[in-house]
Amino acid sequence: MKTTKDKRARGKQVGVSHCIWSEAGVVSSRSCTRRLDCERCLFDQNMMDFFADNLTPLPAMPQAA
Repeated sequence: MKTTKDKRARGKQVGVSHCIWSEAGVVSSRSCTRRLDCERCLFDQNMMDFFADNLTPLPAMPQAA
């Protein structure tokens, strides 16, 4: 059985770039269709919007006395 790491290595050998979200482990293996031009990628924009709306901010750090 091939692992995700094997697929990633094989993709790099043939010149297929992987999505940064896939490389970060946020989504399963996904190839990049924009040649890593994330600013114009609808998938990247949707992921950024999702995480902006669904992450709660960290509580403020107490000030040292």
